[in-house]
Amino acid sequence: MTKYILLLCSVAVAAGGVSDPALHVALHVAAIQDRGTLSLEQALELARTTSPELRAARMHMQAAEKGIGAAGLWENPAVQFEAEGVGWDNDLFSEGEYTLGLMQEFQLGGKRKKDRAVALKSVGVASQAVLEKELELAAAVRQAFLEVVFLQENGKVQVEQEELGRAFVEVAKRRHKAGGGSELEVVQAELELEKILFSQTCCLGELVAAQEMLSSLIGFSVKDLPKPTALYYELENFGALALGDSHPTLQRLNAESEKARAEALQAKAQDISNISLGAGYRYEAAGDINTFVFSASMPLSFNQRGRAEYAAGLLRADAVLVEGDDARRRLQAELAGALALYTGAKAQAEMGQEKLIPKAEQAYELSRVGYESGRFSWLELIAAQQHLADIRISHIEALKEAHLARIEIIKLKAEGI
Repeated sequence: MTKYILLLCSVAVAAGGVSDPALHVALHVAAIQDRGTLSLEQALELARTTSPELRAARMHMQAAEKGIGAAGLWENPAVQFEAEGVGWDNDLFSEGEYTLGLMQEFQLGGKRKKDRAVALKSVGVASQAVLEKELELAAAVRQAFLEVVFLQENGKVQVEQEELGRAFVEVAKRRHKAGGGSELEVVQAELELEKILFSQTCCLGELVAAQEMLSSLIGFSVKDLPKPTALYYELENFGALALGDSHPTLQRLNAESEKARAEALQAKAQDISNISLGAGYRYEAAGDINTFVFSASMPLSFNQRGRAEYAAGLLRADAVLVEGDDARRRLQAELAGALALYTGAKAQAEMGQEKLIPKAEQAYELSRVGYESGRFSWLELIAAQQHLADIRISHIEALKEAHLARIEIIKLKAEGI
């Protein structure tokens, strides 16, 4: 059925020749459901398309872009009408003087240019805020995706433990029936199996909660969520890392500083008085005289508030630059810390994969064969089995810590936006 839906949507897009976001999401979802698996790249694409928070940030940027068109426009002209010497007899228009004209205000000091500069800087701030939201969203999706995959891998170990537990019960029953084992061993085997099943119940709840979180981030129904798949056991190498100047947080702070300077220049220009020029037509009824009149007005600027606001604006701009320096130090320290955590967790995971797990598997196999032949006790077999399970889970947890640190590195390097 999904294939037919996908085909119909493709035909609709081809026929319409337009890009409909809702239809794009429907096509993407249909393709994912058809495959039955969800990759990290697909989850990130869905999150970018369906996130309300990111959509709101983009709307703020669009609103700032619309503000450019309104900034720096001429003031609307004013229509003026004036009547003098109007009598109160039945002939109101026989003795009076009447003037009709237009008055236009002209902004001096480059005010229109400075208004437009502030609007442009506002767009810069909003666009960097969008990139910050995208970066935060991508990190949240990666973490939620990782949590689901981690619990899936953890669940695989528990399923294997369950299979081993059921095998232990069968072996214990066989030995007891043959007279080589005690009833206590059977009870202990059954108890270990119940403990494994109990642990699975707890992990199942954690997995459902993780799936709910991932579904909410990508706008996908949890009941229809395909199985997330990733290269969980592969880790890359990172060399020395330095924070780039292109990080959205640093760029946003720079944009805010530039906007504050533009606003300071805008405030300073307010001390320069605007001039209003008017022109019109005057009619004197008594002498039947028509004349052209011209007027000009300019307010007197005794109070120079713009200077104080200009100085305050420059201080705000410098303060934002200082905040940028502090943010750079903090982000660089976080990047170095994340790299150190990644290196340590990666080394631990590799040691577990290359040394600990093979030795634990060998010890378990020797214990299993020895128990079946009667050379080892039940407690030795259980200890070897539990030790193998603990090492495998520790290996999976070390991989998770490495992946979490990797997510932080990617976020700090501003990748994936």
